[in-house]
Amino acid sequence: MSGDGPPRYLDANQIVYLPAWARYAVMVVLGALALSACIAGLAFFFFPANYDKITPTLSIAQTAAGAFALVLFVLFAERELSTEKLLRKTDVFLEQQMADGLRKIEIPQLRPGVTVDVDVVQRASTVHGGRKDIFGANYEIRLGEFKMRMWVGINVKRLSVIYFVNAADESAVDFYEEKFHFTFAGAAKLGYDTNFQYAEINGERFVSIWSTVMADKVILGNPSEQLFWIQDVAMMTQSFIRTAVRERLDAYTSIEPGPL
Repeated sequence: MSGDGPPRYLDANQIVYLPAWARYAVMVVLGALALSACIAGLAFFFFPANYDKITPTLSIAQTAAGAFALVLFVLFAERELSTEKLLRKTDVFLEQQMADGLRKIEIPQLRPGVTVDVDVVQRASTVHGGRKDIFGANYEIRLGEFKMRMWVGINVKRLSVIYFVNAADESAVDFYEEKFHFTFAGAAKLGYDTNFQYAEINGERFVSIWSTVMADKVILGNPSEQLFWIQDVAMMTQSFIRTAVRERLDAYTSIEPGPL
């Protein structure tokens, strides 16, 4: 790889993962080699005739120790992203990290210097995996009398955010596109694709605002990418809320936001 290119992270797709028994076998062999070479090198100090063997023996020990450390990192580092680990990281991302990011939102029009309360809406025990619509979660955001819900979904590299806003009829689509223009125009510069769709469910009319972005790198397992997108979603949501409060728009629906 050229040294002029952007910094790269280990790609889970480019690493061959060995079964557990093979990983431990490699560790044992390298560890035993390093230990035996060290012992042999020290033992040679007591035999003057073998002084010429000390340097190569310790070199072997040093090489084995370095290989031991490298194998330890490659085989057991966080970049070992199996499907099971990705699913666990998805849960942590949605239920802890994203929720904490949203809790930093402020609405100065309502309460200056106070951040919002955020709850992750828990799914029923009958929902396999506990996720809302395959790979997402609902959040309820509150501050004083203000309350709204939103949905965030992450599919490894694709991040989606959905807001529902009450509407009288289909003409509300154009109305909301105008009101939230600056919120989503800014998001578009980062690659977000935002759509507005009118819908009616169980007699409740609303406009679904769906914003999706495809990250350049895998988000899960990459701390800098996770922090960037968490804070970006929080900033976009803060702009959405402040606009809704300023324009007196009803952003709370009894229908939980999610893909239609």
